Amino acid sequence: YFKGLDRSAGEGKVGYFAGCMTLLTPRTMSAMATIFDAAGEEVWWADREGGVCCGRPLKLAGETDSAHKMMRYNEELFRKHGITTLVTSCPICLKVFREDYSLPGIEVLHHSEYILRLIRAGRLALEHGATRFTYHDPCELGRGCGVYDAPRGVIGRIGRLTEPEETRENALCCGSSVANLAIDDDGQRRIGESVAASLAATGAEAVVTACPLCKKAIARGGSLPVYDLSEIVAKAL
Repeated sequence: YFKGLDRSAGEGKVGYFAGCMTLLTPRTMSAMATIFDAAGEEVWWADREGGVCCGRPLKLAGETDSAHKMMRYNEELFRKHGITTLVTSCPICLKVFREDYSLPGIEVLHHSEYILRLIRAGRLALEHGATRFTYHDPCELGRGCGVYDAPRGVIGRIGRLTEPEETRENALCCGSSVANLAIDDDGQRRIGESVAASLAATGAEAVVTACPLCKKAIARGGSLPVYDLSEIVAKAL
């Protein structure tokens, strides 16, 4: 039996699962904490101190038995803490929760969908500014989960959105991947540079994305500031 570690914190019907990659981009975590506080949301934090993984990396590595044990453990963890909404900032976690988990009674949302819902419910007061943003569609969020409109809906409440030439279903891949074995680091860097250049060509002042991997890859590849969606929301409160 998979003996996971319950290092979760807090109580609430909304659960937040950062994911391994989001834990490596701590500004997203602190932005989400700011957003939860501003909305008055009671939150159960699954992995604020680490301790759990969605199981996708194990599955992709061929360790399917271990992956399934980890997934079943997580399902029990979510049930034990009585959450009804599970929010994640990682599109990879989102996809695996929606496709590989059995979570009856629990709605799974990407943080872009959750934040837009808070805005529409009047629970977040945001200042609309003149900043020109461009948005990068993460592969796993867009083509993987079909989430295209929510991030754009959020950006539109904060500033102006300018789209790159390749967008939505045709968006370019940032070049980074947890499971990548085919492209060496230099190749990944070059792909990131070409994506960063196409985003800069929009004339935007900043890049917004909604995936921790994309954020790192695009920031490494270009000179424009790159933010997770949650960061620009927290700044606009």
